[in-house]
Amino acid sequence: MTLDRRRFLAGTALATVASAGCLQADDRSGNGDGNGGTEPTSAIPEDPRVDEPPYEIEAQPNDRDEWNQLSLCSNMSGDSDLEFQTVPAPRADLLLSTADIEDEVYAVRALTSADEVREVFELDADSDNGSGEDTQEPIDEIDFAENILLVVESGFGSGSIAHHWKRAERTDRGLRLHGCQTTPYERTDDLTSRHSVVRVERPENVELARVSLTVGRERRVHFNSTEGVVSVTT
Repeated sequence: MTLDRRRFLAGTALATVASAGCLQADDRSGNGDGNGGTEPTSAIPEDPRVDEPPYEIEAQPNDRDEWNQLSLCSNMSGDSDLEFQTVPAPRADLLLSTADIEDEVYAVRALTSADEVREVFELDADSDNGSGEDTQEPIDEIDFAENILLVVESGFGSGSIAHHWKRAERTDRGLRLHGCQTTPYERTDDLTSRHSVVRVERPENVELARVSLTVGRERRVHFNSTEGVVSVTT
């Protein structure tokens, strides 16, 4: 993929994030929008972007019966000071939907209202077919005074790999979600993106949401909700 194509995709993703309610940096000193207002012009880049996980990750055994697909999270602290839960969600308008990208890419959106949820997800008002037996709380009916909804994406690679989340912690600017990629013993050879939807207890300050995702024994990637699609060189 050419550099111009990557820049176009990243720019499109940033615009999508803004319209979908991603928590943006409070920087409104940029260009006017033509209607007497201004638009955010900067993101808050993560530094470092990639580091080594601050806990021991043991090598996997060769035996299928002893294989642990959560090995990258096994020794990660699970001491969470914010309650969180991965939730099922309907089809979503994902940022990483273009599977011809060869780069390693990540994105997270922080949705803070029902209107923002409806912009991202395809919600079916008749999902219970009038029976009243739908046991899942509709995600657009989450109490956003008490919670926010994170849509985390990563790609591209085997669709047999998924996200696993261990803890959510308060930060001085919002929250940080910690987790890892699963490592199944056998993997499919398709090329796709992965995503997960996480409901997190809303902290007092919600300027931005950060994600720290362990993707290898010596590799952890950081990205946040002001950055749009992040491309990482492997």
